[in-house]
Amino acid sequence: MKRKIKLLILPLAALLSACQLFLGQEPGTSPSEVLKSLWTDFNNIHANLDFRMSNNLNYNSWHDVYYNKQDGYAKKVYSDMSENALFNLCANMLKELNDPHVALYAPGRSSGSYTGSNEYVSTAEDVDYSYTNFVYGRFFNSDIGYIYISAFINEDAKGKIEEKGQEWGRVIDKIIGSLANTKALVLDVRNNRGGEIFVMEYIAARFASEQKDYVKARIKTGPGQNDLSAPVIYTVKSISKASGNKYGYTKPIVLLTNKGTVSAGEWFTLALRTQKHVTHMGKPTCGALSTRNDRSMINGWLYSISPERVTDMNGKFYEGIGISPDEKYIISNDTEDIDKQLKSAYDLAVKLAEGVK
Repeated sequence: MKRKIKLLILPLAALLSACQLFLGQEPGTSPSEVLKSLWTDFNNIHANLDFRMSNNLNYNSWHDVYYNKQDGYAKKVYSDMSENALFNLCANMLKELNDPHVALYAPGRSSGSYTGSNEYVSTAEDVDYSYTNFVYGRFFNSDIGYIYISAFINEDAKGKIEEKGQEWGRVIDKIIGSLANTKALVLDVRNNRGGEIFVMEYIAARFASEQKDYVKARIKTGPGQNDLSAPVIYTVKSISKASGNKYGYTKPIVLLTNKGTVSAGEWFTLALRTQKHVTHMGKPTCGALSTRNDRSMINGWLYSISPERVTDMNGKFYEGIGISPDEKYIISNDTEDIDKQLKSAYDLAVKLAEGVK
C-alpha cells in the first residue's frame, strides 16, 4: 500500500496561530541548549543537508555551520542573549540551508530559510476564465489551449476527491472538457507553490496517456547522511485509460516551469515528463521536493523541516538544483515587458499540433 505524503508550501504567517500554544522558554533551557538542540534536530532529521550545503559559500557542511572554529554558530551564542537575539541567531543558522520547506516560528514572528523569489510570468492574452488555483482558455481564440495551475491545494481542506464538496476535482474535468477540441495545450505551472500529492496525482492523471512510476522517496531515519528508509514508489495513472472517461487530454502538451515551481509542482513535472506527448520548456524548477514536517523546539518555538529524499526513477536527485528542460527548450524571461517563455511555449504547441518537432 502506498503512503500518501503531503507536500505543502505555506505562507510564513500560516502557522503563527499554532505558535500561540507555546509560551516561551521552559526553565533550564539556555540559549546555547536551544541552539544546539535545533542544530541536532536538523542533523538527525533533515534528509538533504549535504546537497543543501554544497551551494553554501560560508560553510563546508552542516557540521561546519555549528562547529567551525572561527565563526561556527556555537561561538555566536551567549548566556544572557535576549529572546529576540536568540530567535535571529537560530533563524540565520537555518538560512544557511536556503530551503523553501524550512522556517522558524515564534509567537508574533517568523523567518523562512529560502531567499529565492518568484519570477515574472503572465497568462495567455485571451484567457479570462478562472477558478481558485486555475486560469484557462485559448490563445487568441485559436485551437491551442492554455491552463495555468497556481497550486495543488485541496481548498475543501478535508476528505477525498470522491466525497461531496471536492469542487476542485470537478473543476479540472470541466476545464479539460472545454478544451477537448483544441489541437495542443500549454500547461503552465510556473510559480506553482506546491500542495498535496493526492490533489496533484488526480490532476496529473488527466494529462497522462500511460501509467508510469515517476518518483522514489525515502525518509531520514538517523544522523548519518545515508540513514534512510526503504524507498516508496509513486505512480501516475492515466485517466484516459478508464473506459468511457472523456476528461483525459493526451494531445501534444508543452509543460512550462520556472524557478518558482516548487514542491508538489515539481512532482507534477516529474510525473508528466514520463509521458511521450509532453515537452518540458521554460527554466529549471526550484529544487525542493521533500515533504515538509512541522516540529516543536525545546523552548516551545516551532520549526519546519525537510525529512525526505526524493529522486526520479533513475535515481537522479534534484534537491537544491531543480528539474531542467532539455537545453534547447530552456527559455528565460529577461524583462517584464514580454513573457518570452509563454510565447515560446505557444509557438512550440502550434508546431506540435501540426506534427512538427
